[in-house]
Amino acid sequence: MTRIRRGQAIACVLLANATLLHSAWAQPGTGEVETLDLSAANTETEQALGPISVTGVPLPGSPFSQAANVDVLESDTIEAKGATNLGEALDDLAGVNSIGTGNSVGKPVIRGLSGERIKILSNGVGMDHQQYGVRHMPTTDTFLLGRAEVVRGASSVLYGSSALGGAINLLPQDIAWDNPIEGETLTRYSTNNDQWDTGVKASGGDGRFGYSAGIIRRSAGDIETPDESTYFPPAPSAELQDAPAYTGKLGNTDFDQVNGDFALGYRDDGGGEWTARYSRFNDEHNFLLPPPAGNLPPAAGEEGVGQFIDNEQVELAAEKEAGGITWKPKLVWQNNRRRSNAAGTPRVAGFDNAIDIEFDQYTARLEGQHGPVLGLDGGTVGVEYTTKDQVSRGTTQLSPGGDVDNMAVFAFEEKGIVDLLLQAGLRYDHHEIEGDASKTANPSQSVIDAGKQSYDVVTGSLGGIYSLTERLSVAANVGRGFRAPTLFELYASGVHGGVAAFQQGDPDLEEETSLNTDLSLRWASPTMRAKATVYRNVIDNYIFLRDTGATVNGLPVFANDQTDARLVGAELSIEKDVNDWLMLSAAAETVDGERRDNGSDLPLLPADNVRLGAEFTPASDGWLRDPRGSVTLRYYASKDGTPGEPFEQFDNAPFGSASTDDYVLVDLGAGFSPRIAGQTVHLDLAINNLLDEDYRGFLDTYKGYALSPGRDVRLTARVPFGG
Repeated sequence: MTRIRRGQAIACVLLANATLLHSAWAQPGTGEVETLDLSAANTETEQALGPISVTGVPLPGSPFSQAANVDVLESDTIEAKGATNLGEALDDLAGVNSIGTGNSVGKPVIRGLSGERIKILSNGVGMDHQQYGVRHMPTTDTFLLGRAEVVRGASSVLYGSSALGGAINLLPQDIAWDNPIEGETLTRYSTNNDQWDTGVKASGGDGRFGYSAGIIRRSAGDIETPDESTYFPPAPSAELQDAPAYTGKLGNTDFDQVNGDFALGYRDDGGGEWTARYSRFNDEHNFLLPPPAGNLPPAAGEEGVGQFIDNEQVELAAEKEAGGITWKPKLVWQNNRRRSNAAGTPRVAGFDNAIDIEFDQYTARLEGQHGPVLGLDGGTVGVEYTTKDQVSRGTTQLSPGGDVDNMAVFAFEEKGIVDLLLQAGLRYDHHEIEGDASKTANPSQSVIDAGKQSYDVVTGSLGGIYSLTERLSVAANVGRGFRAPTLFELYASGVHGGVAAFQQGDPDLEEETSLNTDLSLRWASPTMRAKATVYRNVIDNYIFLRDTGATVNGLPVFANDQTDARLVGAELSIEKDVNDWLMLSAAAETVDGERRDNGSDLPLLPADNVRLGAEFTPASDGWLRDPRGSVTLRYYASKDGTPGEPFEQFDNAPFGSASTDDYVLVDLGAGFSPRIAGQTVHLDLAINNLLDEDYRGFLDTYKGYALSPGRDVRLTARVPFGG
């Protein structure tokens, strides 16, 4: 199959859909809006991309045909980039950033919101990875994905609590029903932390029965930063007080992962598909601790904390048409266990029983996608029930044991009126949560006294996209989102070694509610794609960690608290095909978030940034097949740490800084796909931080006491087979 550059493929899809929208919306009530009827000239593009069908919308359809701001990243794009975690995979998208901790952790940030406010979905069903921790990574592997879909803005109508800021739907690789076997192997080496990634995935079937499977091992040493001056008290000079505690090779930043996915499928005679899937994410890692959070004085060298993550998931799913409705039942079981040592005990020492939190979560979800009814063009209706049972066995409570239940009904519909497409939804959630001392090894008094907390919330959304011409459209959305407080936020009590703080909950927290509005202009032609968006998100009862000013054993005490907040921002992305072999791109974003009571900045907001890029795809008929290259410049503005932000305490420490200066990074990429012994091999080279820039990323959780990673050369070899 001919390799198609991402920008060229998107151009064909968007232009085809602009034409489709202009014609289909002129026939309201036909129910044809969701159809992606590409012309023969675009057949190769359709084959390369597969079906373009996104989440967070009433009916499947292309990203361009949705009122919501949606992006889709295919597995091929993610792997060619050399991404090793989910945050890295998505952070080239305008308005999307990553909270990083070495190479093992990348937590997505969408329009300034992260953690519990972004819903991570597995094939449309919400997952939990104990994301209350700023360093708690999503328990999924990018190599095992078929594609990732990113929906910006409130998605609570379809996905309930925690989708207040957006949703990321992670879809596994498709089953190749009519091909005995197709797949690929991957080998990648990263020089910065001596990381080896080795994986294989395959899929196949005989038309009735099918399968897909994949496994990958990632093994990494310590990351390396530019070797600059460090500082420990007493200071040689006042000018060095904000110097990092550690530079060069950072000890205790290594990790090992073995992740896998296996599915079996069956197609019945009526066109229905039935699948059973098992996946597992198993990780061991160290986090570098700030001095003197461990057991030794700062001058004795780095200390770490070992953590052990295990996540298992079983999904039973089907898609079957009956009564003119396409039914999509899903039943998912997830088991997640997070174990963490006390500060100063690395993973090589084994588990010391400090923090041991495990939960089982069961989700039953039934969606029905229907065509025209009651004057509407079609939409999705559904019910969902989730129950979670958590236990805390460690000597430190931190997040306690308890139970969480959520029941919901929802409807999301659309209607085309000439050149206007309207999409609207409504949802009701009944959410219950209760801390349980009998499921907590060392319960705090708040857990012992805990009663059941109940939240009844109605959310809704209204969006529209208007086709001004076949190439230009305007879209607007308004949506109400909600998020119920978590067991951690209500009842936390203990030392959180990974962030060097004592954290405590508040059992009187109320649910967060938001009103999100955005307006965007979109342009798609054969040679240019562009989107410009402005948004405003007003959040009532915003939950945050407040620095109480108190300390426990020398660590600051952060307490969960609430206030009203507001975020205002803008994002821009442009791709321009200069000719057949050169594409230029640019992206920029700014977001301002503040507390409405005192005007203080909200925590964990990305610094304003601009990205400029060029992609080169010259033609070649020889051994150097499908050559490609890229250069990317990224500028990040300076940004001050905000009170109560994780690691903000380092602005007042005798070393380091939570505030960051502006900086520029240069990244290079290159690749080609030769045929060796009749077999195509995709070779890709990515050089991150080419100039070995000395900098601190504002969303890098090591920024308080170390520099961000230096130059990293990643070489990826992928060998497709079968097909």
